[in-house]
Amino acid sequence: MTANNNVGSLYFWTHNSPPNNAVAGDATYNYTSNDYAVYNFSGGVATSSGAAAPSGYIAAGQSFFINASSSNNIVFTNDMRVGGNNTQFFKTAKAAEEAERNRLWLNFTNKQGAFKQALVGYIEGATNSLDNGFDAETMAGNSYVDFYSINDAMQLTIQGRALPFENSDIIPLGYNTSVAGDFTISIDHVDGVFNDQAVYLEDKKASTIYDLKAGDYTFKTEAGTFDDRFTLRYTNKTLGTGDFENVDNGLLVSVKDKVIKVTSNKENIKSTAIYDISGRLIYDKNKVGTTELQISNLQSADQVLLVKIILENNYTLTKKIIFK
Repeated sequence: MTANNNVGSLYFWTHNSPPNNAVAGDATYNYTSNDYAVYNFSGGVATSSGAAAPSGYIAAGQSFFINASSSNNIVFTNDMRVGGNNTQFFKTAKAAEEAERNRLWLNFTNKQGAFKQALVGYIEGATNSLDNGFDAETMAGNSYVDFYSINDAMQLTIQGRALPFENSDIIPLGYNTSVAGDFTISIDHVDGVFNDQAVYLEDKKASTIYDLKAGDYTFKTEAGTFDDRFTLRYTNKTLGTGDFENVDNGLLVSVKDKVIKVTSNKENIKSTAIYDISGRLIYDKNKVGTTELQISNLQSADQVLLVKIILENNYTLTKKIIFK
């Protein structure tokens, strides 16, 4: 993929069985269906076939689709071949494999077998705008359901977002279904910061914020397209400017007269890093080893900054402050 920057994401078609009656003579169907498995620098999403998600290799003879961003030629060379990996996909660049990736895979399912997976990740090299190679538009290949995150009015089966991860980030989620009934949104698996980070689903229709780490969320829906019902979020409260200095899990981040103070009530602070809103690192201190850190003489204009704190128990929190 790094040799072909115009390629973006790879789409692999899967062939599954058509719908079938769960019980002979019953009008209820099992909605096993075809769909696209997708892969890019953010990662891969699986389909209802039960096969593993794409992992970075393309087997000999494996066909795939791309949505090219330009008319430039696509190049294949023998240097891309990787011996002993003929069951999956071409190897991506080493830099992409070693980049920091914090990812969350969500499943959208029902008891009759409908399935769609979406990925949201905070990836080194990605931005919060649309990125060729980190974001993948849904192809809506599933006849019965589609499930996606939304960014810049685009429906994405994979969305890569900028680092550092900020727990105040909110991601709109949308879905389309040709069948009414009960559906479930659940976490398939996670990595990186999401191993310890809380994950919530906001249902605006039900006026509820549900902890997806505590269990799956089941809801009833009519057939149709719904792009304004759900959001993915990482706190169970609505954040405002007053929360910039509130205690979160025993951590307090405050700023006064351009002096930033970090206080932990539970664990020693392991490290603290400060980024500007574009993600540029402007301060980094490791091996703090105390419950309080005061940062003065920071070379920064008046602006919004992100303070990333890691405690000795590896709990990680990013707080937004107004530096002035």
